[in-house]
Amino acid sequence: MSQSIYEVRYEYQWRSSEPTHWEAGAVKVCAGPDALEAVEKAKETTLAQRRLDENGKEERCVGFRLRQVTILAEADL
Repeated sequence: MSQSIYEVRYEYQWRSSEPTHWEAGAVKVCAGPDALEAVEKAKETTLAQRRLDENGKEERCVGFRLRQVTILAEADL
């Protein structure tokens, strides 16, 4: 079975943000040979994020935009 490490670069947005405000993010993901699996893992994790705003109210991540996927390493297990 082949596994790969990908770097997924993306932008994400919080519910309370202005519609035009996106923050940059990047994560390294271990997935199969299909890069789409890595993108889906990154998206799922990002959209599950929660934080407290300046008033102590919980807000959640509501937007994800893919910027780039790069394969960093491959291995046959």
